[in-house]
This record gives sequence, structure tokens and C-alpha cells, in this order.
Amino acid sequence: MFLRMVTHTIRDEEVLHMAATYERRILPALKKTAGCVFAALIQNIDDHRECISLTLWRSPEEAREYEASGLYLQLVNSLRPFFSESTEWKVQLNEDYSLENVPVQIEPEVVGYTNSVAGSDEFKGLSAKPFAVQIVTLSVQEDHVVDFERIFSADIHPKYKTYKGFIDLILLRQNREYHSISFWDETVDITTSSGIHSINQLVKAIYSVLPVFVQWRVSHRGAARTSASSEDIKATVHRCLVGEWLTP
Repeated sequence: MFLRMVTHTIRDEEVLHMAATYERRILPALKKTAGCVFAALIQNIDDHRECISLTLWRSPEEAREYEASGLYLQLVNSLRPFFSESTEWKVQLNEDYSLENVPVQIEPEVVGYTNSVAGSDEFKGLSAKPFAVQIVTLSVQEDHVVDFERIFSADIHPKYKTYKGFIDLILLRQNREYHSISFWDETVDITTSSGIHSINQLVKAIYSVLPVFVQWRVSHRGAARTSASSEDIKATVHRCLVGEWLTP
């Protein structure tokens, strides 16, 4: 299983228009693309300008073929009218050879994750359309990768299954960084911290395998804030604007 996430920064007033375009143009194109099993446009509930096109593929090779074919660029261009512009400007030469200052558009960020650890086998028969998606990113100590995966499979994943609204999840690894992507139905309350699975129990279960600096931050939550670290645990909740399983 291969996860591909394309993060777009969208103008607030264009989010619904982008979702309609995604449903009308992106989903039908991906349905015809070999290897794509799921596609969704999700919106960060804390930052409405952040939208992510999340796709799952049978293999990274098929995802790379999709990008190399030119279809990815074609589909991105269909969404480009909705992108936000940065505060930077560039000088552009017009057709009449005059110079003009124009704002620089914020380009989408593309990341991919392989090494599926959990959940991928169950996705093959999944048909429920998600209402919300939670993304948890964390790093573990390099010599505790096996320990973390054991804890996740034996303790964390089974607990997720007991929560109201939980559909399923996929856990992916890149070196010692993990992405847990969980899918939730419309019965989950995404507006409260207790409505969707809190990371507090997750942190408690895996505390011993976290990087030392993250352990210190967890145990000193009442202390003065220190600078952010790339190893910090990050959890975001996203509303699923459009989503569909593309293969049975």
C-alpha cells in the first residue's frame, strides 16, 4: 500500500468550488487510473485554507506512473484557480514585452509514504465513505521501531476499534517516522477534543519509545514552551469534503 498526500493552500471562499471540481473531474479520472483504490479531498478543521488530496495506491510504482503520465499535472492545473497566492511577487514578461509584477502562487506540497504496517489488508473490502480523517504523525527512537509496531498492533489498533464512529486506519512508516491515518463515519463529533480519538492514550501507550526530547516535552507540559521539534507528535482532524473507494 502506498499513501500519497498533496497539500493545497486554498482561498477560503473557494473551498466548496474546489470540492465540486474535485468530485466532477478528479474522482472520475482517478477511477480510470490503474492502482488507485481510494481518493478524498479533506479539509483541516483548524485551518480551513488547508485541503489535502489523499490517495491510496496498490503500489508506489503505480502512483509514480500516474505522476509521470502527465495526468497528475493536468488535474492539479484544473484546481489551480482555487489556490491561494503567497506574499511574494515576481516580475513577469507580458506578450507585449512589458514587465508586470504578479503574485506568486503557492504550489501544492506532495509527500508519499510506503511501508504499510497496519490496516492495509482490511481496506480491500471497505466501502464506507468517511466523514472525517485524523492524521497523527510521530517519530520513535530508531532502536524501538519494532517495539512501537508491536504496541500499535497489540494495544493501540484494537482500542481504536472500540471508539464510536471509527471505520478503519492505515499505519505507514518512513524510516522511524509514522503516519497513522484513521477514517471516521458521520457519528463522530469532530468539533470537540473528546469527539474523535484523543492522542493522550496513544502517547501514554508509546511513551517509552518516543525520542528523548519528546518524552521531556510530554512530562513537562506545564513548563515554559520550548522551540518546536520535527519529532513532536502532530495530530490534525480533517473534514472529508469528497471521498470515494474506487475499487471493490
